[in-house]
Amino acid sequence: MCLLLTQSKSSPILSDAWLSDFYSFNGDGVGVMFAHHGELIIKKIIPNTAQEFIDFYRENISGRDCAFHLRMRTHGDIDLLNCHPYEILNRSEHGLDLWLMHNGVLSTGNKADITKSDTWHYIQNYLKPMLSGNPDFAFHPSFKALIEDHIGGSNKFVIMDNEGRQTVINEGSGVYWGGLWLSNTYAWSASKSAKNHPVNMKKAKKQVAEAPQKYSYKSFNYFGGDYSGSYLYPAYAYEKPADHRREVEVNLDDLNYIIGEHDVSIDQGLNFVHEFGLESFLDLVDYAIAGELDLDWFKRVMTDYKLARESFPTLKRVIS
Repeated sequence: MCLLLTQSKSSPILSDAWLSDFYSFNGDGVGVMFAHHGELIIKKIIPNTAQEFIDFYRENISGRDCAFHLRMRTHGDIDLLNCHPYEILNRSEHGLDLWLMHNGVLSTGNKADITKSDTWHYIQNYLKPMLSGNPDFAFHPSFKALIEDHIGGSNKFVIMDNEGRQTVINEGSGVYWGGLWLSNTYAWSASKSAKNHPVNMKKAKKQVAEAPQKYSYKSFNYFGGDYSGSYLYPAYAYEKPADHRREVEVNLDDLNYIIGEHDVSIDQGLNFVHEFGLESFLDLVDYAIAGELDLDWFKRVMTDYKLARESFPTLKRVIS
């Protein structure tokens, strides 16, 4: 899950309202990385409140060429070790510092050590062995193409070294808004003005002056099954009690058609809706369609409500 962002030092400064919105979706850790005089500066925090994040942003992120990351835990413990970014290489051993931030859920998982994230495992098992002998390969187009093919379009990486060189993996699957590149439209109250291409500074300033709107967004291109942040439209608001069997059936059929057989029954889906509401169910279906939630994990959270709450802290029980 999570939200991954890049910006330039000229990007408009975000308001407290937008920062609070980002934090409300992703409260399990914040990190930033930026180059300064040949050093790669890494700072992390696990904020207990939105204000702590706002203060961290004002001191460490605002006005910098940087990448920053807000975490919502899906794998691993909530601690600074699992807070992004992660080290790939270090200067003493490899001649440069190279770190990574990630948004998504990697199919390679974290079974070897469940206290650590899927990102940590991917670095240890794939990126570190690949780049140790040739760190500059991280900034070659062939590397970018190779990793994009391996991790799939629903996962995004930002890789940066101590000279400020940066690679964004699956950049085309994110959106541009407010002078930022953002990795998705589901982990914030995504503005309808977000684009699939950068906008000029005048437009960016106008975008950040908007107030966050608490829409439930559908942000996927079903034509061909590929994720696309450029398709944004508000979902229907279901406020009155209703029989949601048809909605559950249609969405489970869509998931089965686009991703594959999932073995989640309509009754299991309806029970989840009864517990957490239809919008929460639709959000998790969207995560699964986008590849942010694998099918095994989707089935588990549909039936294990304790696990669902731990994995998605924003889920709240419906009061009937």
